[in-house]
Amino acid sequence: MDILFHHQREASWQLPGPELAASTKLEAEEPLGGVLGDTAGGGGGGSPVPVAAAGGEKEIEIESEEQRNKFLVLRLYEALNARDPGGVQALLAPDLEWWFHGPPKHQHMMRLLTSGGGSSAAASSNNKFVFSPRSVDAFGSTVIAEGPPTPAAATAYWVHAWTVGPDGVITQLREYFNTDLTVTRLAAAASKCVWQSHRPDRNTNSLPGLVLAL
Repeated sequence: MDILFHHQREASWQLPGPELAASTKLEAEEPLGGVLGDTAGGGGGGSPVPVAAAGGEKEIEIESEEQRNKFLVLRLYEALNARDPGGVQALLAPDLEWWFHGPPKHQHMMRLLTSGGGSSAAASSNNKFVFSPRSVDAFGSTVIAEGPPTPAAATAYWVHAWTVGPDGVITQLREYFNTDLTVTRLAAAASKCVWQSHRPDRNTNSLPGLVLAL
């Protein structure tokens, strides 16, 4: 699998603030997926269908797409935890684009997909990491999965932002370890927060923060 890997500079990751608002940085990036409010104002003015009816049909279509994307991502986690390489590759684009934010020692996903890890002892340790999301939410073609620490990595809090392509395979992963994430939807008037990290220790443990713009 040809993975285009991007790693954020460690120096910028190691600057936690006292709270999320103080430490948040804005990622300047291209939109990852469709916006739920695309049909505001009717759209498609040439359609013979009344605006209200057309909007309703579009909402139903988007909801169905989001459910399919969520199930696809859940199937991916099942294949990863079952150590099923064929099942994993069937769900990922061959040129998966990957962005990682966090300590390099937590690049467990890359090691799982590329069978990396150096020595056999290190590889064995990496194979013990289990990605078990406690929540999965979809926003158009973007699926956000959040995972709690595991017994094998008690200090590892992670968030994955997957992008599902139009052909039904995952084309991009943005992975965040020990990082507070806020997901916002950009609009002409103002941005709107649609998702935020749900760490149980958020009030007592400050982590670096990032903003993902859809």
